[in-house]
This record gives sequence, structure tokens and C-alpha cells, in this order.
Amino acid sequence: MKSKAAEDFFHSAVHYCNLIDLFNEVDEINKLNKLLISLSDLYSKALLLPEVESENIETVSFDLDLPQVNFEHYEMYWEIYEPYYLEEPVCGSLTDDIIDIYKDVKEGILLYERNEHLEAIWHWKFNFETHWGRHVVDAIRALHSANFN
Repeated sequence: MKSKAAEDFFHSAVHYCNLIDLFNEVDEINKLNKLLISLSDLYSKALLLPEVESENIETVSFDLDLPQVNFEHYEMYWEIYEPYYLEEPVCGSLTDDIIDIYKDVKEGILLYERNEHLEAIWHWKFNFETHWGRHVVDAIRALHSANFN
């Protein structure tokens, strides 16, 4: 199953993964802003992915070489995990956010490139709703603060 929304997401996902693969080579001034733009694009396109059913019951798992990223003094930040319950803030990690997003999105890219479009869309959407979507929201908030405070 190919759709415009899936194609758009695929291109956004490839752009994000390429940015992370080369993250430590980008100049310090622009890299946080580029990352913020890419995450915002990825998130907005994930919201438009179509609802699909997976034909494969097994969880997809790839042996990925994960890139190393360095956020220096922006690495750790404070967050509230569940915004509708009063709880103590916890420490978040930009590296954890960025690499978790990378892994979930990259696995879908690999499925999509193998012409397993339905599985890729399901993988992206399911993991967006249950895992990497929260990491995007947390990272965007932290990066916004790093860029503008």
C-alpha cells in the first residue's frame, strides 16, 4: 500500500535519519535548529499516516548501527512524563530521545525500502502512538528551550 501521506512521511524520515547520521559533523550553531525543524516535520507527517492493519504478528527487529550524537550541555533536561497527573519532574535525555526516534523510524524505512509498505506504515504509526511520539514531543520542548532561552 502506497499513499501520499506514507511517501511524505518516508521522505521526512529519511531526512531525519540522515541528519542524525551526520549530526556531529554539522556546525554547532545550526544543528539544534535543524533538528528542531526535522522533528517538527516528522511529527506532523506521522499524524497523517493512514490507519492500516499489520499482516505480520511478529515484531520487526533489525540489527542497526546506531549513530553517536553529542548534545554537550543540552544533554539532560527536566520533564513531566504524564501532563495530566501531578508528579515530580524526571530527568530526560536528548540522546535517548533522538536515538529512540531514530531506531523506530529507521526500521520502518528499511521495511519501506523492501517494498513492505503496509508493514512500514503500521510500524511507524504503532510506534509513534506508543513510543517515539512521546520522545519527539519531549525533544521538541527541550530543543525549543535550548534554541530560544
